[in-house]
Amino acid sequence: MQPPGDQETPLATSRASKQAARERAAALRAQQQAAERRRRVLLAAVTSLVVLAIVGAVVAVALLNRGKPSPAAASAARLDAASLAALNDVPEQTLQSAGAGDTTNGPTRAKDATAVTKDGKPQVLYVGAEYCPYCAGLRWSTAVALGRFGQWTSLTEGRSVKEPGLEPLATVSFSQQNHGAAYTSDTVAFTGYETTTSESKNGRYVPLDTLDGADKKLFETYDFPPYTDERSKGAIPFVSIGGKTFQHGGLMDIKLLEGKSAQQIAGSLKAGTDPAAKAILEGANVLTAAICEQTGGKPADVCSSKAVKDAAGKIKDK
Repeated sequence: MQPPGDQETPLATSRASKQAARERAAALRAQQQAAERRRRVLLAAVTSLVVLAIVGAVVAVALLNRGKPSPAAASAARLDAASLAALNDVPEQTLQSAGAGDTTNGPTRAKDATAVTKDGKPQVLYVGAEYCPYCAGLRWSTAVALGRFGQWTSLTEGRSVKEPGLEPLATVSFSQQNHGAAYTSDTVAFTGYETTTSESKNGRYVPLDTLDGADKKLFETYDFPPYTDERSKGAIPFVSIGGKTFQHGGLMDIKLLEGKSAQQIAGSLKAGTDPAAKAILEGANVLTAAICEQTGGKPADVCSSKAVKDAAGKIKDK
């Protein structure tokens, strides 16, 4: 028989059972908490890996597509050879007959500006957008003017958007990054940007070319006050001629272009009698005069012509 002193009382047994139960519950809670922490760490790690995978995929796609034309660019129609030749070879007599017109919005000189060159030649920098009606008109005059100093080897057709009181206007695109505008000259260098297409998505025009570096700085300096008024700051079209002379806005009555195709406009330049063609050539003479100031009067047969000398009077000092 066991001695009475060694027997457990019912009360002691109950206390021991409760203590063991509490210890088991605490151990279970600790296990559950540890499992929850592991689950959270695993979830965070998986989430981070998914995010990194998505970012990597986006970067990879961007790198693969860098330098490739946009869908809008891929569908752009090349300007036909006859129209391209018409821009490059407007008869000098026709340009002389057109004169300088009566434009009141000619280029302005910035006396404090520093000359800008590219490849050792004065740079003509154009900034516009394909939707822009005034850009549509200025491109024609710019293309003709530059055709007197070199040759366009590739341009695509373009069309501005319809606006109140104005139908879409046929033009060309100066996009070099996405539409392959190409120009060669021994006298001047050309850089062209079309910041958006004429296509609208979600209430905004689809981006096209991106200004960067010195071109972006030039635009942001000379298309803003004091070189333009407060209402027109950052407006297009904008043309920098050698970084010294600037064209803000259009040079012609753009309604003259309504109802005409790019081929009809280019084809009318040889005779120069159509009102739209005459307005384009007048603007071209003014821009030619501004370019001649930066090339030192070269080529002489262009820069010494009466029409160009008369057009120089349309350039104002700022």
